Amino acid sequence: MATKTVKVSDLTGEVIPSDLQLARIIIAEHPSLSDPVTLEVLDEEVEDRIPKEQNFVRGTYFPAGESGGGAISFVLSVEEFNNLSPDQDMETILSNASAAQQEEETRKRGRRGRRGGGQKRPRVDYASPEHAGEPHQGRIRDAEKEYVRNNLNEVNARLERDGYRTIDPEDPELAERYGLFSTE
Repeated sequence: MATKTVKVSDLTGEVIPSDLQLARIIIAEHPSLSDPVTLEVLDEEVEDRIPKEQNFVRGTYFPAGESGGGAISFVLSVEEFNNLSPDQDMETILSNASAAQQEEETRKRGRRGRRGGGQKRPRVDYASPEHAGEPHQGRIRDAEKEYVRNNLNEVNARLERDGYRTIDPEDPELAERYGLFSTE
């Protein structure tokens, strides 16, 4: 006894001759399906019925106040999608939204980079002639104290020029920070 397998079109139920190749349609999403389904068909059964160029918009709508479970996936023709905004051109709206999102992403990346993920800001050498005496957080190192003590007039002139407070040796707090005690 022999077994003969006959293939039939899923659309029409017609027997497909063994000399013809089957075409396939994969239905990825459909309201009554939970998983994709493949249909085996003959080319001539669908050639003129499936458009060669498709202009559809596929998206997901998240209603206000709903968690992820309330999301609604949709497919609209471009014409239907364009009708969502009766007053403005949808291509302009999409272009503006895309530019704003890219700008926000660039801003976020820039902020992350300053936290240590990207390029680090160069360390300021407060013992150098360019920065000695400038207000800063942290402790005053011996090298900065020494430079300020030995060059107080020059440091104060630069601080005043750059808009910083000057170092007054009569100010007990600043005198202590920079070791400016008089030896009387």
